[in-house]
Amino acid sequence: MWMGSVPTWAYRLALSAALATFTAFAGDVLAEARRLSREGHDREAARLLENQLRESPEDPDARVLYGLILSWNRHYDEARTQFEGVLAKHPDYGDAIEGLVNLEIWSGHPERAERLTAEALVRNRQNSELLFARVRALRALSRDREALRAVRQILAADPANARARETERSLSEDLAQTRVSIGHGYEWFHNSAGAWNQTDLSVTRSTPVGSVSATFSRAERFGLHSNFSEITAYPHIRQGTYAYLGYGYSHDGTLFPYYRLGAEVFQSLPHSMEASAGYRRFGFSGATNMYTGSVGRYAGKWLLTTRFFLTPGDLGVSRSVSFSARRFLNHTGDYLEMRVGTGPSPFDPRNREELAALSSYSGYLRLRKTLSRHLVWSLVLGCAFEDRQYRTGVEHYVAQMDVGYRF
Repeated sequence: MWMGSVPTWAYRLALSAALATFTAFAGDVLAEARRLSREGHDREAARLLENQLRESPEDPDARVLYGLILSWNRHYDEARTQFEGVLAKHPDYGDAIEGLVNLEIWSGHPERAERLTAEALVRNRQNSELLFARVRALRALSRDREALRAVRQILAADPANARARETERSLSEDLAQTRVSIGHGYEWFHNSAGAWNQTDLSVTRSTPVGSVSATFSRAERFGLHSNFSEITAYPHIRQGTYAYLGYGYSHDGTLFPYYRLGAEVFQSLPHSMEASAGYRRFGFSGATNMYTGSVGRYAGKWLLTTRFFLTPGDLGVSRSVSFSARRFLNHTGDYLEMRVGTGPSPFDPRNREELAALSSYSGYLRLRKTLSRHLVWSLVLGCAFEDRQYRTGVEHYVAQMDVGYRF
């Protein structure tokens, strides 16, 4: 069954343009098939190419174009057969290599794409298109340092390459090893007293095994002050698997729990999906346990995620669920995110205030924006309608801003 195309139109047009060098000489069939595909008539284009390949099974140009159309429409196994058939006889056929690399990335097998580019570069060490294909594969594998070396290899041969310059800038920013950020949040309640003020200072360091952060928070409400210190880490376990680990401590335990423990494992899945399962524990006068999990999917420039929390208690298990839609704005990681949730704790809680609701309907918007090579800024605006032990129908509003410096 034919389905909608997977890559963005930008990818599609770029790959179609790459085929122009050989379709100009391939005759009316290839030119017509390419025109039909460019106009969105992939089924008709595929039929033309199938007829062409029945008459000329050794035609590599037609087979590569057929493979591209199949891969655009998620027929990955069939497309892989077409590309591999061409490469078996023409190992250095650039469009077949690039098509197969993109196919493996789109189908959730970037490690295959990486091996393919490594083998091809043994024979063509200075081929810039192969190097760019390798950069895409390495970035999909989160091996950004190796991707940066490949980009700099392109620039060594062609210093004026604008595409390579932009990619180098993006990778250099992503690989900034240390980030210091300061943020302030203000929460107020329309029909209840006592605004919540909180200031956070954090330092994040990238390491070969994952990032590590240290955060100090100070909160104030009702004239009370409380401090909280937390260490978090995101270690890589294996290809496609990483974890979250966190431990926080408050000496006073006034507005924060005396301690907070967190652990979660994230696993990449086929079809650009990711799932996780985790645990949280909060130490007040007694301990509160919480279990969480999520399922997410990348769809073009979007990341769609559903997360749940289960909290056992004396009256049974309370349940919370949230849905978020994150729209990536550019290659630097800037995004706009909308999140909505329902239940006592629809978002990952860290203090007493966030654990106080008996039920709620919540939502917020988050914007992350790169201001310069070193500066990153984010803003959160949110609101919730909550039932609490002391009052129902509480209107809860949140505003928070952070500024980070990367070096």
